[in-house]
Amino acid sequence: MTTRVGIVGTGYIADFHYKALRLLAPAVELVAVCDLNLALAEEFAQSRNIPNVYNDMAKMLSSESLDVLHILTPPNIHYLNALQALEAGVDVFIEKPFCHQLVDCQNLRSLAKEADRIIGISHNFLYAEPYEKLKADIQQGYIGKIDQVDIVWNRELGLLKSGPFGMWMLQHPKNILFEIVPHSLAHTLDLVGQPDSLEVKVNDKILLPRGLEFYQRWDISGRKGNTSFNMRFSFLEAYPEYYVHVRGTNGAAIVDYEKNTYSLYTNKSAQPDLDRYLNVMQKARDSFAQANETLKKLVFAKMGLSSGGGPFEDSIARTVASFYQTRGNRLDERVSASFGEAVVALGEWIAKEANIPEPEIKTAYAPETAVNAPLKNPTVLVTGGTGFIGKALVKQLCQQGYGVRLLTRDPRNCPPDLLELGVEVVKGDFRNPETVEPALEGIEYVYHLARHLGKKWDEFLTLDVNPTIALAKLCLKHKIKRFFYTSSIAIYDVSDKSVTITEKTPPHPGILRGIPYARAKAENEKILLEMHKKEGLPVVIFRPAVVLGSGGDPCHLGIANWPNKSSVSIWGDGESLLPIVLVDDLASAMVNAIKAPNIEGEDFNLSSVCSISINEYLDELEKYGNLKLRRLRTPAWRYYFLGLAKWLIKTIGKDSSAIFPSYTEAKSRGFGSLFDCSKAEKMLDWHPVQEREELIEKAIKIPVEEFYQS
Repeated sequence: MTTRVGIVGTGYIADFHYKALRLLAPAVELVAVCDLNLALAEEFAQSRNIPNVYNDMAKMLSSESLDVLHILTPPNIHYLNALQALEAGVDVFIEKPFCHQLVDCQNLRSLAKEADRIIGISHNFLYAEPYEKLKADIQQGYIGKIDQVDIVWNRELGLLKSGPFGMWMLQHPKNILFEIVPHSLAHTLDLVGQPDSLEVKVNDKILLPRGLEFYQRWDISGRKGNTSFNMRFSFLEAYPEYYVHVRGTNGAAIVDYEKNTYSLYTNKSAQPDLDRYLNVMQKARDSFAQANETLKKLVFAKMGLSSGGGPFEDSIARTVASFYQTRGNRLDERVSASFGEAVVALGEWIAKEANIPEPEIKTAYAPETAVNAPLKNPTVLVTGGTGFIGKALVKQLCQQGYGVRLLTRDPRNCPPDLLELGVEVVKGDFRNPETVEPALEGIEYVYHLARHLGKKWDEFLTLDVNPTIALAKLCLKHKIKRFFYTSSIAIYDVSDKSVTITEKTPPHPGILRGIPYARAKAENEKILLEMHKKEGLPVVIFRPAVVLGSGGDPCHLGIANWPNKSSVSIWGDGESLLPIVLVDDLASAMVNAIKAPNIEGEDFNLSSVCSISINEYLDELEKYGNLKLRRLRTPAWRYYFLGLAKWLIKTIGKDSSAIFPSYTEAKSRGFGSLFDCSKAEKMLDWHPVQEREELIEKAIKIPVEEFYQS
């Protein structure tokens, strides 16, 4: 009999669960997905051929006759989701943690027992292949009696700089214990058991928007009998590490999750020098073999020649398989509700020992819908107003005396500095017209900056192009005076140094074919301008260059590729001049467009005078950041052939995200062409920065001080 499965929550982790379930077909079938954001749920289901879509979990449970529900929502709503499913007679499989409160775990276990239902918890790192090798060696006695366990999680948490700050993880300093830390708590309990004693130290407190606090370092130590353990967490920007080290009477072992390797050290000779040599050689051989195996699995998976994938994907697949394989009898302890409850109990103990005072969160910064009475009646609506460009735009709009309303999916993410300007913040999503139309009440001008982030054209069509056109139609309906759309210079071929780009330069087909983001921008432009001609849509289009300035990351992907913060991959020779626009200059052009006469149906490229090359930019970045970057130069031909190899592998594996690479796009990444923005200067009375020194000061020095020295 086929097991019918549903998923609630279509965020980042959902695709991994989908792939894991696909490996279990036909015995297990994913028949429905649910997300409060219906557009996201529809895109997720459509791209994966899942038949049924909901934005109401109760309706899904009553309509689908599910056997199991995968709960992939934030921890603070696990309890309500699981309660609803169990009461509907459905088993649940919950992405860690079980719940964010011990009492909720206990209540759900009691209810499941009464209803004869099953609860499974996904602590997937316990199923990683290197970790399972460690457990096998422990069971076979190679390590002996465990004396010490050290677990290190040193991974930057990007949310601390860029948000969204409305995420549950950041709402209290202790929430991290029930979001990321459970991975390591599960390791501790699996290897050591419930501790006898515990000591916790927290350091490096930082303040986030809305009065939130976060501790970037946690040091947790304790004992279980004669075995000691240490867990260290750092969420600072630095070289990434995540490993589990176990020392015993007979040997020691390390599971390195970042490298996907396992190393065992035991005595191999009575001679210390020879023993050292043999251990080092064995590690070298094992590391080489494991590295090749990891790469082989990844490539074969992309080609569709194996059922595996990357290490993280593989660990989730193993976890999901374990749940379904043991669901009919007795669950593997690692996915059991009792183990999940023990993890949460340990988290609560750590939270108590941390002795962190409750932060004073300003309620004005935690809105549900409209957050405050605006200082002026809003006549300008901005989508994407809490982003890098949006913030600069909103500030200048307010400085010019306009009343501003922000449309955002989570008003709690609104930065305090915008709220202090007296803007109105309302809850809504441009992808859902029902939430947009009420926000247009009293509005005369609309700035549309919000966009979709994705990889596939179908996603952009569903979640960017179609919603943008729907928003434009609402603007026509409400007789908006001007609709400002933010496009990008990414639509152009900018590789030829003999060419000067103007607004008359057409989008390049090779660029649009190779970059779905650029294709979406060009498609939106085309349709919006057609609506201007046929229906009178008062649209104005902006195409910003590489946007830099205060509040922006100086490691901008438009300049180069940044595998990490210590190395940079340069496309081309790095000698081409960069088309840069300061974020404040960009905002001034956009604000000036409100009063500029007769610009409906016009488009404007927005770039300062090119005066600094890629290499010069990196020189200044190193100078002001007091750092040394490893520069990796990638010629266009090499980038193209790497893309060709990836396309071939994905195509063989029938990966729908495969895009045949464009050599024009490969060349264009290194820049070369200059921009003539005299049209914007004349029609918008725009005066971007002219002096090279001022450009370097505002585009590099200030952002570097903010990001590297904060």
